[in-house]
Amino acid sequence: MDLAVPRGVDDIDPERFAREARVTSAFEAVAKLYNFQLMEPASLEHLSTLRAKSGDAVDQEIYNFKDKGGRDIGLRFDMTVGITRYVCSRKDLKLPAKLAASGGIWRYDEPQYGRYRWSHQWDLEIFGPPSVDADAEIIDASAAVLKRVGLADATIKVGDRKLVEEYIRKSLGISEEPRVIELMRALDKVEKKSAAELVKEYAAKGFSEAQVGGLLEFGKLRGTPDAVLSKVAALRLESASELTALADLLDSRNLRNVEYNMSVVRGIDYYTGIVFEASDNRNPRLGSLFGGGRYDALPRIFGRPELSATGAAGGIERMALSIGPDDGALKKLVYVAIPGPATLKDALKVAAALRDRGVPCEVPLQPRPLSKQLEDASRMGAAWAVIVGEREVKAKGVTLRDMGSRNEELVSLDEAMRRIGVA
Repeated sequence: MDLAVPRGVDDIDPERFAREARVTSAFEAVAKLYNFQLMEPASLEHLSTLRAKSGDAVDQEIYNFKDKGGRDIGLRFDMTVGITRYVCSRKDLKLPAKLAASGGIWRYDEPQYGRYRWSHQWDLEIFGPPSVDADAEIIDASAAVLKRVGLADATIKVGDRKLVEEYIRKSLGISEEPRVIELMRALDKVEKKSAAELVKEYAAKGFSEAQVGGLLEFGKLRGTPDAVLSKVAALRLESASELTALADLLDSRNLRNVEYNMSVVRGIDYYTGIVFEASDNRNPRLGSLFGGGRYDALPRIFGRPELSATGAAGGIERMALSIGPDDGALKKLVYVAIPGPATLKDALKVAAALRDRGVPCEVPLQPRPLSKQLEDASRMGAAWAVIVGEREVKAKGVTLRDMGSRNEELVSLDEAMRRIGVA
């Protein structure tokens, strides 16, 4: 029997699971701090629902099939579609609605570093009237997730699809909507292709070298919000008002690692306004740690044209790769050693008392010499060993062994708890 798993998916081993659980825990804590209501959209959707975001072309990028009733079904490829469907179906929801979710998603992507066909995502969404304040709230909360897991130095890059579109129309003289959208896609390729390659590619599509070059030059506008807004003002682009308001809001929220970057466009067929993404400066190969923006078109497709929507999604695996292992978790582990069968019940009561107080605890599951048990404790990375033998039971205490210094002392259980750090 072949025990390999399908290409693009992996078993999540304990070490990786622990790292990813740290990200999920940080996300849930931040969601509560910002008063987002946690939920989870359905894993299975009608294929027509999933197509609402990206059209029929999405069929090639997701897992879809006919169920036993002959219905076209697909596995969710993000959280946004399901959450938006849910909100649009609930006209009783009080607005603005702030929702958060995390869980598994499935995409038929080419597997690569930090990208899997089965992965996990956290998601923040705000639905209601159009408001730059909502964009600021999403960016702020997303940055707080990074900060909580130790990635506070990641750069948050902000762009605006409306501003790019206005520049193409006003400065490059292109007015037809399909051609505006087509040229905008060039900005999405600047990380992968040279200017010469893009000029050649778009010349074949009927764009002049001046038009492509002008857009690429506009895409080079990046830096502090004030510096970029100053250059944009010289171009007399009316759409800059939202980015100006956003800069003030982010500054008031003490977000300092923000870069305005006109090459950030993201999901051209999907996003409708401000867009953003964050990357780990220490590991750019990972790509975006989170990304998002305003997507007012999707609620409209689902029959709620009065709803505006903005949100962000972050890759749990990617963030886990950035933060590395949690050595602090190992320092909390306590190994309860049992020198002989006569004190098994007493030792298990000590372990139960530790666990009741929230202390991670390991006990031997079969008789072993004390020396071997202490070797196990060291191998597991336990910070302490609590030895419960006949001597300890008679003294109504335990022997507490510091696994780092190897010093040990016979103390009361209460004193052992205090030294271990139990409140």
